[in-house]
Amino acid sequence: MQQELIIHDDSRILPFWLRLPKFFLFPLQFGTLIAIVPLALASLLAPILPVPRPFDYILVEGLIWLAALRHAFTVMDGTSRGLLTAEEQAHQEPDPDRVNLPWKLLAVIFLWAIPVGFATGISPMLGWVMNLFVVVAMPASIMALSVTNSLFQGMNPLLWISIMRTVGRAYLALFIFLMFLSGGVVAASPLLAPFMGGWLAVPLLNLAFLYFNLIAFNMMGYALYQYHRELGIEVKVDFSEQEKRGARRGGRDGKTAAQADPVAEAVAARVAAGDLDGALDAAYEQQRQEPENLTAQERYHKLLLLADKKPRALEHGQRYLATLLRLGRDDQGFDLFQRLRDLDGGFRPEQPGHLLKLAEQAYRRRDPVLALSLVHGFDKQNPRHPDIPGVYMLAARIMSEHYRKDDMAGAILRGLLQKYPEHPLAAEADVFLRALDRLAAQAG
Repeated sequence: MQQELIIHDDSRILPFWLRLPKFFLFPLQFGTLIAIVPLALASLLAPILPVPRPFDYILVEGLIWLAALRHAFTVMDGTSRGLLTAEEQAHQEPDPDRVNLPWKLLAVIFLWAIPVGFATGISPMLGWVMNLFVVVAMPASIMALSVTNSLFQGMNPLLWISIMRTVGRAYLALFIFLMFLSGGVVAASPLLAPFMGGWLAVPLLNLAFLYFNLIAFNMMGYALYQYHRELGIEVKVDFSEQEKRGARRGGRDGKTAAQADPVAEAVAARVAAGDLDGALDAAYEQQRQEPENLTAQERYHKLLLLADKKPRALEHGQRYLATLLRLGRDDQGFDLFQRLRDLDGGFRPEQPGHLLKLAEQAYRRRDPVLALSLVHGFDKQNPRHPDIPGVYMLAARIMSEHYRKDDMAGAILRGLLQKYPEHPLAAEADVFLRALDRLAAQAG
């Protein structure tokens, strides 16, 4: 596994599991968007091709898939060399020898399906074990293909095992993250559903596939970069230079040794070694001593989830959520709230003052049902709370704009004006109510 060596020293790198948000942001960089958006829209060419249906869509989608994999392998290669942004990767020299990597990946899958099928014919249990091995080792196979550009090496189970052993327990974490990403399009379907009518449907599905596919290849490339010395891969930008570049970008990757968080380093080392209890102890102490250190709080929360410590995650989540909302991080707080609801469907913040903030975030994210459920009965349960006018206004908007129940919205607004005539929201409520009355008069 040899690549061109440009820069080298002995600095350390942020582990891939502490860099997850950056992987999800990578496809949204301008240099990446200008590649994947036109590719997603290419499906619109299918109806104008002189090819009968459904072969027109099969042909176009096949070409899109091929181009997407070529681009993904290019991203993976650049990332494994230490080029971590789309801007840095844009200056890579194209390698014509790598254009066949998608076909080689297909060949690996097809050729390994033959012995798996043969083993299944001999013994279903043997076939199941062999298929499980191939599935778990597939990321290692793709990584081997990217590094060697060799079909033989991509099919070589000994090389797969070597990569998995070298990466160690972190490979299991990588595999789990990649499995979640493989279901990304399905998970995103509810968000895409309102836009899925008509001609946008296929391009949107393509865009979702391209987005999650790039995250996966970017993550595998970074894993190669993280372990490039152990795997014998030479890179263009080594860790210390990448830290300097990250510092110029203002990113977390650019922390110098003096700026580095020693607790984060200790936690990462213990997670990599499989010592989750030790990692939790270190992370717990830091978040206890630094309650407003949101990075420390997020790290501890994710470790609790990773260790499947549900009661502790819910208990800590209450405090962490309160801190986020108090500091004005409402968007981040809502993300945490959704994670906590995944753990416990009945989870609610303990402080009534947090309900309106979360409900407003839910409404902005087009979940009016959740928004209403959060503030249902708020005025009766908290009769003197200063958020009641805001709750009335939000409920009126949802009733009118989502459920088209202008009569109920009008009743809520009249209640707001009657009970809180001096509140700053009263003027907005009056304008809203007049607009509803005009609409009712026109309809009547």
